[in-house]
Amino acid sequence: MALLAVVAVVGLVTVACVSTVPPPTGALGSATVEGMTFVPATRDARYVEESPYNDGGGLLLFRVDNPNPTTDRIEQVLVNGIPVESLPGLKWWRVWPPELGPAGSPTSSAVVTIKGITAPLRADEQVQVDVETENGLTVTRSAKLRGAVLKVGSIVASADRTELFVTVRNRSDVAYTVNHLAVNDDVRIPVTDPSVSTPDGDWTVEPDRVLLIRIQLDAPAPVMAPVALQVGAIGLGGQQEWVLGALRLIEPEFDLGTWHSELPDRSDEAKQATKQVPVDQIVGGASPKFAELWDRWRIQTNAQRFANPATVAAQQNNPGIRSWLLSDEPDLGDEPEDTSAAVAARVDQYRALDPTHPMWVNFAMQRKFNEYGQIPDITGHDHYVVCAPNAIFGSNWARNADMIEALDYTDVLKDNTEPLPMWIWPQLAASSAWNCQPSAWAVSTQFWLSVMGGADGINWFVWNSDYLGDPQYAAAMAQAPRDVGVVRQVRDVLTYGEVEESSSADSPYIKTRTIVGEERQVVVACNLRYTANGPPWYPTYWNYPVSGNVTVDVPDWVSTSTIRRVTPTGTEAVAATVAGQSVTLPVALDDECAVFTIGAPDTAPPAAPEGLTFATPDTLAWIEGRDDVGVAGYVVYRNGIEVASAQNAVYVPVDDLLSVWTVAAFDSAGNVGPQSAPAAP
Repeated sequence: MALLAVVAVVGLVTVACVSTVPPPTGALGSATVEGMTFVPATRDARYVEESPYNDGGGLLLFRVDNPNPTTDRIEQVLVNGIPVESLPGLKWWRVWPPELGPAGSPTSSAVVTIKGITAPLRADEQVQVDVETENGLTVTRSAKLRGAVLKVGSIVASADRTELFVTVRNRSDVAYTVNHLAVNDDVRIPVTDPSVSTPDGDWTVEPDRVLLIRIQLDAPAPVMAPVALQVGAIGLGGQQEWVLGALRLIEPEFDLGTWHSELPDRSDEAKQATKQVPVDQIVGGASPKFAELWDRWRIQTNAQRFANPATVAAQQNNPGIRSWLLSDEPDLGDEPEDTSAAVAARVDQYRALDPTHPMWVNFAMQRKFNEYGQIPDITGHDHYVVCAPNAIFGSNWARNADMIEALDYTDVLKDNTEPLPMWIWPQLAASSAWNCQPSAWAVSTQFWLSVMGGADGINWFVWNSDYLGDPQYAAAMAQAPRDVGVVRQVRDVLTYGEVEESSSADSPYIKTRTIVGEERQVVVACNLRYTANGPPWYPTYWNYPVSGNVTVDVPDWVSTSTIRRVTPTGTEAVAATVAGQSVTLPVALDDECAVFTIGAPDTAPPAAPEGLTFATPDTLAWIEGRDDVGVAGYVVYRNGIEVASAQNAVYVPVDDLLSVWTVAAFDSAGNVGPQSAPAAP
């Protein structure tokens, strides 16, 4: 009888961290042994939200290839001779994609993932896996789980879906050289294959650094195409390591949004103000009223609260839907519909109903990120830090949170869910129940600490556009567009780059990290000099100015010839000190975080904006433009003549509907792109 081929699958590396319970013996990290990958749970014992939940297990992954000319399905998986659904301590399992295509087809490989919170899925355990398929094929693998040192940080498609941009992390103290790549069943050999490349032609990933890889695809990847990426690397002494990333390709974008499900019921003025903030997506319902946001304002919806699966099936290819939010904070309790097994089943169900949109689940508890985080296409969490009650473990008391928790929680989520994209919810406006409004400083700091952790999108909680005139909200609401004005100018670097801890500050009150891209590096520094007083349910935070220097270790492929600080409306010169590939930046921080770019001069103009329409009879709206760095703003043309500029993707008023209106994007370097297609009256 023919056997299924089980291929070495690669790990999502995690970091060993302090725990309130003794960790399993052996290396804590992802493990690849004889074709199986083990990803132990990562957690931070400083933030304990629940007892007696102690995740001492992890994720077991392996890739299965179909060697036969007919389709097949995996019918059963056994661990140590017991079906996974019957083994205590195992929470869920899944196969993606669910059907194995014929040998040689793009879907002839599938990734099996099993989640356990205790033995046998933990380091140093001996594990045997048996796979059985509908067609009667079987395979058996047995191995002792051990730690690995590499991981895939991200997998992002190009805008035209003809390329993949991949980052590989090295969490060890030894350099590794990549010597093998496979996209699904398509094997590429680095150095000798021109379809794969790195920015400087070097395939070595240094300790505690990242390697950026560009992969040319043979044909554009379909919408939501499943990708199983396999990377092999050889280290000192000839040690071969493997790393795998498996996901569906969502649209490449650094997303900006908010929770505001009442927006369709609000006035046109409120919707226009929301676009001016600006917000590109909202979390809301799936009712027809939400179509208005896309048709008129180019705001997409992360749709939720649907009861009828037919609603999901009917929305295929709807450009107004960014994703389906299948569950919000299911990890807060274990109701039957919110267990991780139930959420995993629901994700698979809706993936089949609508293969054109990603599935998104939002979480709250970092102790359970490992259990739930690998289930959806997009993973997220909300951690509001200020103005939200924070429980002290084992008591009925609340505490004032540390601002750094916005970064800590994001780090834990990323460690447990890479290479999935993740959206983070920092705080913008407080709910009435919390009796507190964060300061402008807190809004900016929570936002940028989330970016430092590797967020692929920011969804504020909550942008209330009708309250612009309320003095309680005025400072925070004024700060929000300033932070967005900065992030949009480096948006494409954030989309395709990867976070590194390759910068340091000479002040303990300055927190800094960098995002490394193919041609430039973004440096972020935030002020953590503050105090908090008052009861936790009504706290007051004060911050104080801080100054110092940030030193950045710039990778060899990034030029240090142009160094700029990014402001909400452009960039400005910096009195930086350059010594080879080391750059020192002076920073003076108060209410806003400081953001810098390092790289060669930017000479490439943005692409033409798409989707130009009349949002209202006197208002133009369009889809955000794209650039190799980011878009600073837009030029508005009437009959080909420049008449105005706009920082955001909306312009009012339009005083002549009979004219031909177009827009073009420009970047911080002054490059102006081509004009869009005209808007029809």
